[in-house]
Amino acid sequence: MWYSKQLRKVRRARKVARTQQHELLTLELEGIVAITLHSTTRTLTVPIERGAGVQVIDLLGQGLREHRQVLKTEARQLRQDWQESETLRGRIPSRPDQSIPGEPTAS
Repeated sequence: MWYSKQLRKVRRARKVARTQQHELLTLELEGIVAITLHSTTRTLTVPIERGAGVQVIDLLGQGLREHRQVLKTEARQLRQDWQESETLRGRIPSRPDQSIPGEPTAS
């Protein structure tokens, strides 16, 4: 049970990151004119030029790609741990390996 809950959380986080990537691409097409930073107690909005906006988009996009890759690896490890725990209990895993779209399956 624990594995399935964790896997759902990881998949949800991947979906959020993918949505953020799409929003980032939309913002890039529109052109970024300002960036707003938030802390616990303050908010700061900084106007930026178009060239700086492209650099910010690239950096944020790279961060989101890396985050999605980490989540993909975590999901793969959770599935593997679940299968190993089922095997150690003497059970055959009852659910098929639920691979992540775009991920090669072990055949």
